[in-house]
Amino acid sequence: MRFRRRRRSGGWARTQFPPPCGPHTGLPASERGGGSGAGQRHPGNSARGPRCAAPSVAPGGTDLSQPGSERASAAAFSRGAMAKTNFNSLIWVVLLCCSIWHGFAQPGGSDCIKANAKSCGECIQAGPNCGWCKAQKFLQEGEPTSARCDDLAALKSKGCSPDEIENPRGTKGVLKNKEVTNRSKDTTEKLKPEDITQIQPQQLVLKLRTGEPQTFSLKFKRAEDYPIDLYYLMDLSYSMKDDLENVKSLGTALKTEMEKITSDFRIGFGSFVEKTVMPYISTTPAKLRNPCTGDQNCTSPFSYKNVLNLTSEGRLFNELVGKQHISGNLDSPEGGFDAIMQVAVCGTQIGWRNVTRLLVFSTDAGFHFAGDGKLGGIVLPNDGRCHLENNMYTMSHYYDYPSIAHLVQKLSENNIQTIFAVTEEFQAVYKELKNLIPKSAVGTLSANSSNVIQLIIDAYNSLSSEVILENSKLPKGVTINYKSYCKNGVNGTGENGRKCANISIGDEVKFEISVTANECPKTGQNETIKIKPLGFTEEVEINLQFICECQCQNEGIPNSPDCHQGNGTFECGACRCNEGRIGKKCECSTDEVNSEDMDAYCRRENSTEICSNNGECVCGQCVCRKRGNTNEVFSGKYCECDNFNCDRSNGLICGGNGNCKCRVCECYPNFTGSACDCSLDTSSCMASNGQICNGRGTCECGTCNCTDAKFQGPTCEMCQTCLGVCAGHKDCVQCRAFKKGEKKDTCSQDCMHFNMTLVESRDKLPQPGQPDPLSHCKEKDVDDCWFYFTYSVNANNEAIVHVVETPECPTGPDIIPIVAGVVAGIVLIGLALLLIWKLLMIIHDRREFAKFEKEKMNAKWDTGENPIYKSAVTTVVNPKYEGK
Repeated sequence: MRFRRRRRSGGWARTQFPPPCGPHTGLPASERGGGSGAGQRHPGNSARGPRCAAPSVAPGGTDLSQPGSERASAAAFSRGAMAKTNFNSLIWVVLLCCSIWHGFAQPGGSDCIKANAKSCGECIQAGPNCGWCKAQKFLQEGEPTSARCDDLAALKSKGCSPDEIENPRGTKGVLKNKEVTNRSKDTTEKLKPEDITQIQPQQLVLKLRTGEPQTFSLKFKRAEDYPIDLYYLMDLSYSMKDDLENVKSLGTALKTEMEKITSDFRIGFGSFVEKTVMPYISTTPAKLRNPCTGDQNCTSPFSYKNVLNLTSEGRLFNELVGKQHISGNLDSPEGGFDAIMQVAVCGTQIGWRNVTRLLVFSTDAGFHFAGDGKLGGIVLPNDGRCHLENNMYTMSHYYDYPSIAHLVQKLSENNIQTIFAVTEEFQAVYKELKNLIPKSAVGTLSANSSNVIQLIIDAYNSLSSEVILENSKLPKGVTINYKSYCKNGVNGTGENGRKCANISIGDEVKFEISVTANECPKTGQNETIKIKPLGFTEEVEINLQFICECQCQNEGIPNSPDCHQGNGTFECGACRCNEGRIGKKCECSTDEVNSEDMDAYCRRENSTEICSNNGECVCGQCVCRKRGNTNEVFSGKYCECDNFNCDRSNGLICGGNGNCKCRVCECYPNFTGSACDCSLDTSSCMASNGQICNGRGTCECGTCNCTDAKFQGPTCEMCQTCLGVCAGHKDCVQCRAFKKGEKKDTCSQDCMHFNMTLVESRDKLPQPGQPDPLSHCKEKDVDDCWFYFTYSVNANNEAIVHVVETPECPTGPDIIPIVAGVVAGIVLIGLALLLIWKLLMIIHDRREFAKFEKEKMNAKWDTGENPIYKSAVTTVVNPKYEGK
């Protein structure tokens, strides 16, 4: 069992409900049954859902809903077990039907209704499709103030005029929209860096309503002859000795190459070694003066030194770099991160302009990062500030190395693109670092840095050919989406929507950016976000203004007399009560809510139910309960009405042809009946001859009711026991057209009910397609001749018959061809039989001859003497002869 608590008479009553089953789970009994009293009848069986059965228990306690109960008695009672199994299956089918019906009967409610908005501002924050009806007479009696908030279509369907619906929409406006710069390197006109535009627009204002995105287009065009500042940061540890010699002439050579790209190029130089504490360097006095061994003349170790501010004089670069000397340290990783941080944040000392900023980091070793400073007793995190005094970093012994994330932040904030020029040995390490630092590149430095110029040119082309958009930190609840439209029809979304690659000078790409506010800020203040391409100083500034209130709230009347003697502000068609007041008109104080006297106003006469058990009594007025399906509402002074318990037809409330108001259908025009299922339209009863029901019935609710029982069909056009049109008019047509037939003698009396027209041939008969119903007939007359006619009834209910004037009579057979055919057939059959007999004889003879030849070859002759043979010669020997 489960229990539901409801407020009643100043306390809480506990109402017991049966276990949930069916489509109205979780609703009170009155709501499931649809009535307010025990004696109320549910209107119409068609409106009822399927009933659910609880598990059945057989005598003796056997639970028939459990499949295992049949197995125990299967051996002794097989017939009973089969019956139980069938019954058990039936129960599961019923439960499954209940679940399916429940799924369809409980559609998800409107988010606007679920928001339970008490004001217009809360309503428009519930979703982009929510509106607030400010018409004073919009609410039905018993409906709460939150019912003013709903989908726009629902508000209109409930009778709220579009002029009375508050539905503010977001907008976008462009405040600064300077066109991108179009010029070539060879033009005589030279522009200042701040006059060159590569991104458009530059400033916008977006008014955001919760859940409604605002989209704008951003254009980026890589300008030709755009100024470049390049700072060369070099590792001056002892292993870079041969590299320094090649870098001494880098200034003029690099300037010559870069002038092919831009006419405004500046170059600077800085160097770094390591923190000046143990164990990174040796702190003995001798090693501090000359950290190198032997007769090598090395300069004292240092962390970072700014040798040359950015300048356009390449010879000055060569001169100052030529005066630099190698230094040394103890460990292999270098303190390059300290130097990168100072180059990034010391913009004034370095001389960075708001142009393309390149930092070339040249080394042949790895790097220390945050946490490594603990080896030297340095525990304070890097503060990310500039600490240059006399062009030297003075706080390396005080602050730890910066982390990679800290470097990424500062490089991005200062629009610096980094080129790591490192030896082959450390390529893998710096490529991993490149993946963490946006707009950075890695080039392979030769052993003596002889290829550094080409490395810089290639890295610059790689970096400048890709544009990546980034935005500043977004306010809480604001999201941003990008979509890119790049060269050659390549489009990107998500993270790929932020970038475009393979961009050449003069190429133009576009981005579509959508900004969405998912909630209103608590302070309600405007916010500003910025979007810029990584490595570029230009940016788009977007001012976000949030729509959190309705316009009608600005027109509210404080302490309005419409709100019970000034106990609230009347705004947007409803009262917003002052603190301590409640009720639709703020007519009650919070202390009066639990009064017994108040409940009396919420009971109907001769009833003990408060608000018909369909609502709560608030301040002496019923506030009706909301249904799970937000399209179904209770209303009325005592919540006694609803719009879902009217009679149904075809499974629809009021047959879909009316509105349910207080459990009674109000039908649309041309419909009537308790379920609006009776149509007054007679078009469905109209026969093809223009008559209603063919003149054989009446049209009731859009259906023909045939008065003659032998006729049926949609328009009483069929008669199963009647003769057909053709058979019924055969004798009359025959007697009138040909003066013969069974009615020849009574033709003038029986057959004058139609107009007859003779035609020459069948082609002249009326054809299908004419307005009047038409029947084509073919009948035999008394002479076995075929005659053809048509029968139709015109709009004046007159029968029209068209008859072909000449019947088609069959002709006698032609004897000669028949006899000739028979004789020829007999002869042919005889010849065929002779040929067959001859063929069979030939086959038989050949078989006999073959058999003879075979036996002849198989014959064997015996050379022995015949036992009955006697020779004809007899030899007699003279006994006396002695051979002499």
